[in-house]
Amino acid sequence: MINELLINEVQEAQKYTNFVILMPSLPESYYLKKFTLKKETNKQRSSIRFEIHSKGRVLRIKQFFYDWAIPVITADTNLIQQGKSFEIEGIVGFIGTDYKGNQAASFCRWFTNIELSVIAGIFDEKEILMILQSLKAVDNDSIRTIGEQSYTSCSYTARYNKSKWDIDDEVSRVTWYEANEDILIEESLRINIPKIYNEFNLDSIGYKEYEAGSEYHFLYRTQEDFTNGFWLWIAPRELSDPLPPFTGHKIGTRQSWNIKRVSGSVLDIPVNNIILCRQNTKYKSWMVHWEKDNYIFHFYSRASIKNNIREYQLFFSELYSK
Repeated sequence: MINELLINEVQEAQKYTNFVILMPSLPESYYLKKFTLKKETNKQRSSIRFEIHSKGRVLRIKQFFYDWAIPVITADTNLIQQGKSFEIEGIVGFIGTDYKGNQAASFCRWFTNIELSVIAGIFDEKEILMILQSLKAVDNDSIRTIGEQSYTSCSYTARYNKSKWDIDDEVSRVTWYEANEDILIEESLRINIPKIYNEFNLDSIGYKEYEAGSEYHFLYRTQEDFTNGFWLWIAPRELSDPLPPFTGHKIGTRQSWNIKRVSGSVLDIPVNNIILCRQNTKYKSWMVHWEKDNYIFHFYSRASIKNNIREYQLFFSELYSK
């Protein structure tokens, strides 16, 4: 249960975060303790934490805006190995074990990343999912003013150009722009960036010029829930992550992937071969990697109930429609 005083406190806390704060509505056998807020400043990202107690058991929930590495797309930020995927209201999360060996789950709504860890006792999977499903915005206006706004508008990294670990990375080293900005795309890339693809709209663009060429990030978000989406990263070889070095089944421990080389014609990409990666879970994420004219292309989709790679084939066709 959430008492009226706590609701007022959380609504006040919403003023100091760049994500929609979500609080649970639970039976009387559950109660909340230790609500803490870290306010956003120009020197720190914002986050909240609180504990849910029930019958001598305790779990902790942390909420924050995840905007480093490949933001928005990563759906299991606190798990130490590949978890089990689940779905709540069309959005996929993962349940497994965190870095401290606790029962854990990761979920997301809008730009609110939710990390759940059991710190005392045991909660079964059904109960954990019930708690996650009960999370609702305390201030519904924040859905419109924050949750549905662009990555460029909300992201701490985008607004302050500061990486999480004080080391330049692919996200912090570029400048971020709203999707309506005109970004000059090198003619040699011969690509077309659609503003709209199915229910996905181009949300934000990361861009920077270097001597070796230009680096680009294109983030798409669905207008159905403003959570699901995909991310295209294009960079000169020397600035990019390398192509995956291995192919095979169940590669990786942090996440598990089936990786194979396929003809570019399979996805309407005009290269000799592409590297196609399928996540080993019920609800899958996909990664597609290829190289063309000294540029490396990385495509990442968020794990989704629409888990067929063919969902994105038309996007690649439009990408190379010039």
